[in-house]
Amino acid sequence: SASTMQAQRPMSKDGEERSASTMQAATTVGKMWNPSLYIGSIVADPQDRVAILPPRIKDSMPSPEPKPGEGGWLYRVLEPYYSRECVDNVTAAMLGGQISSGAVWPRRLAEQICSLYGVPVALPTSSGASALHVALLACNLGPQDQVLVPSFTMVAVANMVRMIGARPIYCDCAPSSLNPSCEELLQKATPRTKAVIVCHTYGVACRDIAAIAELCRERQWWLIEDICEAMGTRADSGELVGTFGDFAVSSLYANKPITAGDGGWVHAKEPRHHDRLKSLINHGFDPAFHFLHFETAPNAKMNGLGAAFVCSQVKELPKLMEHRAQLTEWYRAGLKSIPGVRCMEQRGHDAPWVFGIETADRQTRDKLRDHLASHGIETRNYFYPLHLEPVNFYGGEAGIYDVVLPNAEHIAQVGFYLPTHSFLGKVDVEYICGVIAEYYGVGAGKGPAPREHGWADEARSKLLASAPAA
Repeated sequence: SASTMQAQRPMSKDGEERSASTMQAATTVGKMWNPSLYIGSIVADPQDRVAILPPRIKDSMPSPEPKPGEGGWLYRVLEPYYSRECVDNVTAAMLGGQISSGAVWPRRLAEQICSLYGVPVALPTSSGASALHVALLACNLGPQDQVLVPSFTMVAVANMVRMIGARPIYCDCAPSSLNPSCEELLQKATPRTKAVIVCHTYGVACRDIAAIAELCRERQWWLIEDICEAMGTRADSGELVGTFGDFAVSSLYANKPITAGDGGWVHAKEPRHHDRLKSLINHGFDPAFHFLHFETAPNAKMNGLGAAFVCSQVKELPKLMEHRAQLTEWYRAGLKSIPGVRCMEQRGHDAPWVFGIETADRQTRDKLRDHLASHGIETRNYFYPLHLEPVNFYGGEAGIYDVVLPNAEHIAQVGFYLPTHSFLGKVDVEYICGVIAEYYGVGAGKGPAPREHGWADEARSKLLASAPAA
């Protein structure tokens, strides 16, 4: 157990015991609230960290990541995409001293987000996770409150719920879907449910988003849409996801269609949230009393250079999403005749952030990923379900990992996603599909690779060398 691990005194190389305070000083910055939350401070060997995990976690944990062949990666799973105008804006910001969160560039970015989503409030943040943090704080949730979250999503979602002191309640995916439906949410709802987070995982719009929004209004639950993987994604109705909830949060990390390197934003449908959100992202500063703070709040602001870098990209998002839709069409066409390969969920507007596939079983998934890696094609496993994460064992949430969420657990074992970024063309998708067909022994063969190593960097360099559009 975690308590057993804490009882084991760390040993120095010469066999002498070291005090907990000595080890803490050597391995952490500042005092740790609960040393068991950082198991690396207790058990340095990675294999020892997983050795005592319950079999249900240990037997399902992800396999080691495949390594590329001698030439390295020919196709990275994602590539940052930006233009000369981004660099010129950063230069202008530097020359003009407009580099902080108080500069003009974050305000310009906020205006563009408001225009894109048709909302009155948008505030740039330091990351998608920090955006979710402040959105949850704005919901005034307390220690006894429960937040319904997908188990099949990125760990930041559960982390931020825990950070505000509330409890994440993990929901399964709907059958044949990457996201929960109303049914999965209602199965986990209790009188303590106060909020729902919908993630539109991998840029696939939650098919029940309109119904979930109505359910939240009926139950008086807050609805937060996490569109970190779904900026520019449209629901089946044609509306942008991120326009259904009370709040929406997004990421501008380097692997997203538009990027600030790091960063994100939070937006809200009602003007009344503006002042509170603005305060929450800035230490709780009060507009009327500069150095009087009425609540505890993080520093979640975006700097001016990041905002300057991404500002010119917002207008390009519709075009970038059209390209994602085209990539998806090519992938579906190239994989449809391969037995044993199932393409990811398809919605009415089919332009996911990344394109995923599922195999018959985990062993096939891992071998296929190894085969792709041997040809320089990088892939990523689907998310490992949050209710099975070791943090639940080491962090005092014993028993959560015994809950069975069959749909999320199944796709986590058999799914992974393929290279999906803005530099890819039809020849690239055809080659990747050919490598997959080769593994299954079907088709006419993949033929020679259409690219040479470093091709994406060269394409990016050409973008940076070209003059900005008038």
